[in-house]
Amino acid sequence: MNNFGKRTISGFLFVAILTACIFIHPYCFYALFFVINIIGILEFAHMAQVIHIRINRPMCIIAGSLLFTAGFVHCYYGYKEGYLIFLAATLFLGIWELYRKSTHAFQNLAFGIYVLFYFTLPFTLLIYLPYICTGHWQPDIIFFPFLLVWFNDTFAYLAGSTFGKHKLFPRISPKKSWEGTLGGGLVTIAAGLLIAPYIEGLDIVQTAGISLIVVIFGSFGDLIESMFKRCIEIKDSGHIMPGHGGVLDRLDSILMALPAIFIFLAFTGDF
Repeated sequence: MNNFGKRTISGFLFVAILTACIFIHPYCFYALFFVINIIGILEFAHMAQVIHIRINRPMCIIAGSLLFTAGFVHCYYGYKEGYLIFLAATLFLGIWELYRKSTHAFQNLAFGIYVLFYFTLPFTLLIYLPYICTGHWQPDIIFFPFLLVWFNDTFAYLAGSTFGKHKLFPRISPKKSWEGTLGGGLVTIAAGLLIAPYIEGLDIVQTAGISLIVVIFGSFGDLIESMFKRCIEIKDSGHIMPGHGGVLDRLDSILMALPAIFIFLAFTGDF
């Protein structure tokens, strides 16, 4: 099977599994993103190891899992003390580093803390989005940013392939163009406005704002992950998804968009 076929099948399966887990039950959502969180941390640690940075993988996985779990338990059950357990776990990152006898202890610790903010925190904030808007679990609001990212990525690729002449950021991503970015952005905003009436808890202003955030911050998220890979001279963050690379490759756009959406809804909602 050629690369296009592998990319199509793995992409379809990813979308189908993610969509099903969001809409079937909150526990399914939690289980899927719990696993995604672990894979993402491992991929980031592997990338860092290329430049001789040895992230404390077990402790980062524990801390990241506790952070995501704390957010889910707080929203779904109202128990917020889970964040105290997460904070206690982060203390051990530094203590454990003392006994690893690494010549790059400072970098190891810095990269370990960063991956929690870069990868785990956005999905923890994702849990809060429906509770800001409606006060209860609402899968439509959880799914909406992902749908917009898929619109943006697909139509940016199509517009860029057809009309792309002016490079957006050639130093980091030579294939991206202004034409593709604008084409994808316009379709994404239009799609968001058309979908708005069908999403409980979001008004037209919030929907337009989320769509615009996905276009802007989704593009930056893609570029930032490309910057990481270019710095260490690798093509993909992992190989778990044939034709797409790793989890970081597939979710890079949403990682920057989710914190921005959370901030926007916190100001415009009832948080």
